[in-house]
Amino acid sequence: MGLEDVKNEIVKEAEKEKKQLLEEAEEKKQEMIKEAEEKVEEIEKETEEEIQEEKESIRKKTESNANMEAKKIRLEAKQDEIQKTFDRFAESLRDMSKEEKEKYVKNAIDTADFEVGKVLGNEEFSEAVSSHDFEQIQEDGIILESENGERRLNLTFEKIRQDFEQNYRKDVAEMLLDQ
Repeated sequence: MGLEDVKNEIVKEAEKEKKQLLEEAEEKKQEMIKEAEEKVEEIEKETEEEIQEEKESIRKKTESNANMEAKKIRLEAKQDEIQKTFDRFAESLRDMSKEEKEKYVKNAIDTADFEVGKVLGNEEFSEAVSSHDFEQIQEDGIILESENGERRLNLTFEKIRQDFEQNYRKDVAEMLLDQ
């Protein structure tokens, strides 16, 4: 074999090797493209799932917040109605007739667990007190004071309202809320 034949053989072998390397490179390229496409699909699927999960989470939070706000509004309305009930009670005390005020004072004096020496009350009660000293105060209602001034029984309307609210708030709430 001559030099030319050896050269042609080497070129032919190199071409064959080149072709084989190109085919292997093309296969490797196609395999990498396929893997990349699969990875992209997987990422897209995961991203879509995450988006859906986030949407659901936001929906649940929004719904929960709306429910809490509605509950808060209902509770405030109920509290407002309870407060109005006690306000109406206090107003009914203020609206007592002259005869009712006289009975109120007499009953208070009779049930006091001390000897009443003086009755303190607002101007509206001045006529209802005849058997004891009377001292005018600003508050609605009366305060009974012992003869020696050491004991007092606060029967002002605000005090009665507070006591009534403290003792009966739960009952009033249950009655109003059961309607």
